[in-house]
Amino acid sequence: MQQQIRLKELRNSPNNVRQVQASKSGHHQLVASIRSKGLLHNLVVTPNGKGYVVIDGNRRLDALNQIYKDKATPINCVVIESDDAEVGLHANMMRENMHPLDECDVIMALVGDGQEDFASVAARFGQSDRWVKQRVSLAELSDKAKQMFRANEFNIGVAEALTLGNHATQDKYLEENTHFHIASIKHILTLKKIETKHALFPIDKHREVLAIESDLFSDDEYITNIDEFNALQDRALLDMVNAYRDAGYADVVLLRDSFHWDDPSCRGFTAVYDDEHETYGIADKIMCIAYNSSRFSVTTQELVLRETKEQQEAQEMEEEEEKEVTPLTMSKPQEALLAGYFAHFMKDSIFEDHGNYVKLMKSLLCHRSLGYTYNHTNRVGHIYADHQTLFPSEEYPDDYVHPIHESTIQSHIDAARDAFDADGTTPLMYCLGLTDQDLDKLFVACCLTGLGKYDFYSETLKETLPDFATLSAASGERGWFKPDAKWLNKYKINQIEMLEDYCFGKVSSGPKRPRIDVLVKFLDKNPVFDPFGSWPQYKPQ
Repeated sequence: MQQQIRLKELRNSPNNVRQVQASKSGHHQLVASIRSKGLLHNLVVTPNGKGYVVIDGNRRLDALNQIYKDKATPINCVVIESDDAEVGLHANMMRENMHPLDECDVIMALVGDGQEDFASVAARFGQSDRWVKQRVSLAELSDKAKQMFRANEFNIGVAEALTLGNHATQDKYLEENTHFHIASIKHILTLKKIETKHALFPIDKHREVLAIESDLFSDDEYITNIDEFNALQDRALLDMVNAYRDAGYADVVLLRDSFHWDDPSCRGFTAVYDDEHETYGIADKIMCIAYNSSRFSVTTQELVLRETKEQQEAQEMEEEEEKEVTPLTMSKPQEALLAGYFAHFMKDSIFEDHGNYVKLMKSLLCHRSLGYTYNHTNRVGHIYADHQTLFPSEEYPDDYVHPIHESTIQSHIDAARDAFDADGTTPLMYCLGLTDQDLDKLFVACCLTGLGKYDFYSETLKETLPDFATLSAASGERGWFKPDAKWLNKYKINQIEMLEDYCFGKVSSGPKRPRIDVLVKFLDKNPVFDPFGSWPQYKPQ
């Protein structure tokens, strides 16, 4: 019912839907508008016995009290019988400056008593069910989150991201952080969940058992039943294995968190690349499926038995012109292996005394930033690049043991991951928390990974580093070079005979491989052969 009510009988509602105070500039603009155009919209009021309470129009009431000194001035009002917060919500949604939580709290009240459902509330406000669910999820933020949100300590995007966690995780994040980043919040609050996009199987028919949760403010969905996800993921991987077997591959190898060039199950195989596809039929190839359980990704690689390539290398060697050779005359693959052996030895030697080489490693890091106008041979290492491998992927030595510095790095990787999982400590903060001694050790280890097998032939490093091989021999330790069968097998038979004559004073006969095995055992216990030496200096022992 519309009627005129004296200004002095109108009071601001203590239950005003809009709990955030209007800005001073907004108030002044409203006063100017009413003075110029008059009151364009009636106040909505309800009687309270002594006068009337304004449900919709509290900002206008404040402006009217400023404009009219005569409090008997009649004001156009619409009188309703009850203080209906929904009326205020409808009106305030049409105007700016209403805090999102004001809107959310009323929506929550409408559906919270069970008399309204999402569909009916959505229809009433001309919105979708999802819109209603979004408002409810914001209304259900923790008290601490809502208090900070109302105080404008973070924006609506951060509030929406916080809805991915429960009250405990919301409060924990807000207590431990002073700067709020949406991507970081989503990552931390979903650590124990897996995005549906990572599934290797159809999601739709398993939605209920996977206990999928939706991010109401994006299209992302998260699997919370991790055990069921892993079981379905394993089934999908086995289906993939069977599909490749049915396609005609000689065999299929499934690796988990490993690579074909480093996994024992793939020893004896070598990769087939694009330019070699025509060389081998599908029945000659092995399909390797590698599954990364951290990224939930799958890569495939075709392999063949290494013998095929070794036979090709042997044929090429036979076709070369016959020339005089000694055990110091090596094939290119042999030279590559030798460089790997030497680099492995040098890295272990440096790392054992890492404290003396912090300056060298800092110099290796910095010198590559001093310009590229000089010759590339004056630049040592790949400190800015990824991990440098010491051996061809299919040529790792028998009984290979990783260098010490790699296990040190891995221990820090594990520790940093545990710290992040425990309390969100970032890798940088983890490193900053290390002692100077531990950080120097890790720094040297990381720099060592950037040194490739041929960098230790650099004249610069030869001038900088001690002759570890000579020092090792002088201290009574066994020499650094103990060749394995893989390396010796690359020799021609006459070179094997020369080594036999040198080691044993006689040449044996019979198949090549048993003779190589005898040499391996001898040179392991008596590392007297120096591949960097001069052959004529050797005398049979």
